Amino acid sequence: MSLPPNPHLAPDGRHLRFVESAHRVLSRDPRVKALWAGGSLADGTADRWSDVDLRLAVADDERPAFMAGIEETLQAICPVLGWRTRSTRSAELVVVTFEGPLRADFVVTSPESLDRQRYEPVAPLFDPHGLGARLQQIPYEPSRRTPRELLEREAAQVPAEAGRLQCAIEQSSIVRAMQAQANLLESAQRLLLLLHDPQAAGLPGPKHAADALTANDIEPLLAPLADWSDNWPNPAVDSIESTLDVLRPLASAAEDRYGIAVPLQPQPPGRDADPRPATRVVEAGCFLLVHAMVGATYYNRGMYTGLLWGYAGAARLAAELAYADVRGDAPVPADAPDHLRPEDAAVMTGALRPLRLGGVPGIRRVATRVAGAYSLFLERACARLSLEYPERLDHAVSDYLQREGVFTDESN
Repeated sequence: MSLPPNPHLAPDGRHLRFVESAHRVLSRDPRVKALWAGGSLADGTADRWSDVDLRLAVADDERPAFMAGIEETLQAICPVLGWRTRSTRSAELVVVTFEGPLRADFVVTSPESLDRQRYEPVAPLFDPHGLGARLQQIPYEPSRRTPRELLEREAAQVPAEAGRLQCAIEQSSIVRAMQAQANLLESAQRLLLLLHDPQAAGLPGPKHAADALTANDIEPLLAPLADWSDNWPNPAVDSIESTLDVLRPLASAAEDRYGIAVPLQPQPPGRDADPRPATRVVEAGCFLLVHAMVGATYYNRGMYTGLLWGYAGAARLAAELAYADVRGDAPVPADAPDHLRPEDAAVMTGALRPLRLGGVPGIRRVATRVAGAYSLFLERACARLSLEYPERLDHAVSDYLQREGVFTDESN
């Protein structure tokens, strides 16, 4: 087993102990021809908030049987809290949250696919058949976008999100307004990153790219949150202007440096997406728990716009789960947050009310309250549709985020 040295991980820490356990279990399975670590573990940049990326080579004719017993394999590595699979043409992706909790992605692929272009580093854990030689035939080339390409993408997104925010304020839709506001502040962070360090802006993965910014860089971007009225939503008081005031100097500087205009005139929102089946919404609710620990990564790296963005999505999903709880199998429309029962709407409004505090304290309190509402509505929706509520996973993730300082003690 070979991993590059990493000063951020203790030799006896949970990440390396997990990799050792995975190596021990998978190397004894004759169907697994090789095992590699990928991502931040393979390039030596992982820290205690990183997930674990593992890549397995399993022959095509043995993969169905291997995947049929995947839960037993995962449990043998470490007790599992929750997991989900997704199939592609050449691989199976298994996303797992283990006790600890610890997130891991397993990519189960065939030896025949190893000579395709790869966009992440890999480190061999075991390779008795020498398959790694095929991986080295095509050098690893990180997928990078130029600052100009990234700026063009932001320029296309900002006016649409500004239109959604303006429409949500006019319609007193607090959940949809929070999501649009969070998207705009994330765009502001990316514009700031492009101006601060164009090379970092091209790195794959927002968590790593934004390490180029400090908490002091990002804090001013949160100023618009404090401008929302105490009795939000209140269209007579609330305005999109405070958010545009944050974006204006960044857009001006980006145009001066790169010659690309970032239009700030809000565009009318387009047609809402088609309704989703209620069971799909609940599946998305369970799956979000698997990724909820990313909140600790955002928080501990000072990426507060990312933390806001994550819990804005959780708030929207909570509202959709509340809709599914009341309407059972009925399809869930994109504007479900606007069609809640008064008591459920009151829960969501109360959860988002601390945004008026502004800054990191407001976001932390919102994250705590949104998580409580999200868990409540997920449990109710699961019961309504006779689906299993992932209680152990939910509690483990909440306890972890409490320990990491993301959640606040509401009694204080």
